[in-house]
Amino acid sequence: MSIMDELSAALIDEGLLNKPGNIVVAVSGGADSMALLHMLHRLSFQLELKLVAAHVNHGFRKESEAEAELVRSYCMERQIAFEMIELDMPAYLSENAENSQAASRKRRYDFFHYIAEKTGAYAIALAHHADDQAETVLMHMLRGSGLSGISGMQDRRVEKNVELLRPLLRMRKNQLIRLCQEEQVPYLEDSSNQSRNYHRNELRLDIIPVLERYNPQLVFSLSRLAEIAGDEDAWLQQQTEEQFEQLVTKQDNSYVISCRDLCSEPIALQRRLIKLILSYLSQEAAMISFDGIERIRNVASDHAKATYRMDVGEGIVCVREYEGLRFVHIKHYQTSTMTSMPLSISQEQLPCELQYEQWRIIADIIPVAQQPQLQSKYEAVFDADALAFPLYVRSRKSGDRMHVLGLNGSKKVQDMFVDAKIAVAKRDTYPILVDHEGRILWLPGVRRSSYGLVQEQTTSIVFIRMVAM
Repeated sequence: MSIMDELSAALIDEGLLNKPGNIVVAVSGGADSMALLHMLHRLSFQLELKLVAAHVNHGFRKESEAEAELVRSYCMERQIAFEMIELDMPAYLSENAENSQAASRKRRYDFFHYIAEKTGAYAIALAHHADDQAETVLMHMLRGSGLSGISGMQDRRVEKNVELLRPLLRMRKNQLIRLCQEEQVPYLEDSSNQSRNYHRNELRLDIIPVLERYNPQLVFSLSRLAEIAGDEDAWLQQQTEEQFEQLVTKQDNSYVISCRDLCSEPIALQRRLIKLILSYLSQEAAMISFDGIERIRNVASDHAKATYRMDVGEGIVCVREYEGLRFVHIKHYQTSTMTSMPLSISQEQLPCELQYEQWRIIADIIPVAQQPQLQSKYEAVFDADALAFPLYVRSRKSGDRMHVLGLNGSKKVQDMFVDAKIAVAKRDTYPILVDHEGRILWLPGVRRSSYGLVQEQTTSIVFIRMVAM
């Protein structure tokens, strides 16, 4: 059996290409991508595939034009649709402080997705092979990655509603070179592959050959490790998503979980739940370190402070609010803690229904004989004649004190918030009812003051209800 027949049979056995339709093939001009294009072209009639070769010239190297011409000529001879984009990545990087490899990858994949959408392709075929997988797994192991990193690249995943397929992940680079030689498939070697300026190249050129002295099947061993880790990682991710649905609540722009619920989960699920929450708040959440995740777990523990804020990184804030743990992006956290404008309630406005922040306020002035039975701590009545109008609903101020009903003297509003376990993030927008003389009349849901009590001589009352929305 020829190497072409052997690899084609293996490719069919993988079952990644058992769906007919248009497929974008990412082709750089190197041996691996040219071998992939050649195999898919040979199998296209049998598999009912229509290929579109997509090539990206990043503008980094002198041989880039030769690679583009090689791929174009190959496609023209075989009537394969060809699409290309020319980028000036050196100029782009000089204007944008980004990692060259990461930025190039993003622009490259953006182009592949654009061509997939343009041609109606259901998948993008990529030429990563077993050697690439081994390098990826080893890089992640050296960085101290968990299962997600050790699982390396997946042979199939969905990105932007298009499948990314890697049909060659179980094939060695030397097999693909042999195919090109036997089938007379042209290819060019990327000169940057020999540069030790890249960490991946150092692994391939120096580290892996040394390790292969101890295990000649190292590449396949690492690929097998990736497959095992990938299956276990997928199962754990499914468990995490199920627990997320049960335990995590979305509140406005925040995600909230009970500290007790989080800590009762196995440690592996605790870490994954935290990472999943963070991923909803930032696309860069994967950059948050293991130590950062552990700090969050410690903040949720029974031994941690009842109220605490920590900057997690990547613009995310984690706030311990008594029994809850809240995650929010800093831009929304800053917005939520800004002092709001006071809301005025004049006597002429009554009855009225108003809104202050996330609170609905219902107020009326009625005869004392119609005084309702209060249903909760979020309802209050006051002697209308004892109040100085207009009334105001405002947020707290530094030094706020209230003469609390039933206590001698006054008490700090800050201390009352702490006693009532009002979340730190909510205190700056929590409604406080005051009169025109600045006297604090009521903290809804907390305590009322001794001002404006209904007396025997009271003739009319102000009734107020506040409802959190």
